[in-house]
Amino acid sequence: MRQVLQNTVVFRGTFSNGRTISVTPTSVATTGNGSQPTALLVTGVFVQSGQRVKAGRPLVEYDERPVFALPGTLPMYRDLTIGEKGKDVAQLQKGLGSLGWPTGSDPSGTFGSGTAAAVRRMYAAMGYSAPLTTSADTGSSASAADTANAGAGTEQPGGGIQKSRSSAASRPTKPEPTVMLPVSEAVFVPSLPARVVSVPVQVGDAVKGPVITLARGDMTLTGFFDPSERRLISSGMKADILAEATGVHAMGVVDSVGAIVVPGSGADKTASDSGTTTPQNGSAYVPVRIKSKAGWDKKFADQDVRITITAAATSGAVTAVPEAAVSAGADARTTVTVVTASGTQLVVPVTVGVSADGLVQVTPVRGHTLRAGDRVVVGR
Repeated sequence: MRQVLQNTVVFRGTFSNGRTISVTPTSVATTGNGSQPTALLVTGVFVQSGQRVKAGRPLVEYDERPVFALPGTLPMYRDLTIGEKGKDVAQLQKGLGSLGWPTGSDPSGTFGSGTAAAVRRMYAAMGYSAPLTTSADTGSSASAADTANAGAGTEQPGGGIQKSRSSAASRPTKPEPTVMLPVSEAVFVPSLPARVVSVPVQVGDAVKGPVITLARGDMTLTGFFDPSERRLISSGMKADILAEATGVHAMGVVDSVGAIVVPGSGADKTASDSGTTTPQNGSAYVPVRIKSKAGWDKKFADQDVRITITAAATSGAVTAVPEAAVSAGADARTTVTVVTASGTQLVVPVTVGVSADGLVQVTPVRGHTLRAGDRVVVGR
């Protein structure tokens, strides 16, 4: 027979969000706008799941305070204000600069007046007052000097000493409020724009857990391939992806083919920790990473999908016979036995090509003939 042959392989895969970052506010920063709220309540939701968000934009609001993203790989683990030093401060300064708010002459990694001014401008651009904090060290030098002066006196005529009554000694100087960046409002994300994984709150909800979860990278698709067919696929092959549950369809490309993974092994644990859902049947598998040049449709999020890859195909119709009709002799020749009209058997040397669905492409060696419709012997 003559037909187009395609050797396709079909296997399952899952979309995952990779590593994610969640924000759970636990306190409300002080501002110059009056009394502090006594309850944590959601007062605004500005994004939705699947949306891609940029840095320095309010995502969710609680007690009229914003939650927003900034570029950076180091997690936000403390409040930052004047006098703080460290890698997180340097990261903040770099992020502020990339958004158009330079930090002046502050050394890298030192939160000074220039960084405070940049933070204030960032909040103003978002439409909020900058958070404030009162440092215990503010005004400490003045207080120490006033205390020393209070203990001294001025010499009077006759040798007496008149104790001075300093107003500063009787009324200690209050620390002055300074700008801060609260841990409950900012979240550092390595790759921006970031994708919103979930916003599990609505306006009026009490804050009892995460108010938003962001993905640190784009969705990833990992397929789970049978190790016995590992030789059939390689990087660069086109892949057809279908989510049967939703009907969403897309095309992708094989990005990488990994080593065999055995469930329960270290490699399997690493895959699970990175957000990849591994097969439930406990069988060994080969992880196949599929990528999309245009980015995956957000409707694929968390979907189990069918992946189809054409491992080999003929450019047009070819002569094909059942795989069981091809024999390999001791002389390494590959042959097909044809039954002629008179019932005699004729051995025809052939070369083989693409195989699919139990058929294999055959081409007769020069000087021999094999026509569509010829009867062949199967199972010799």
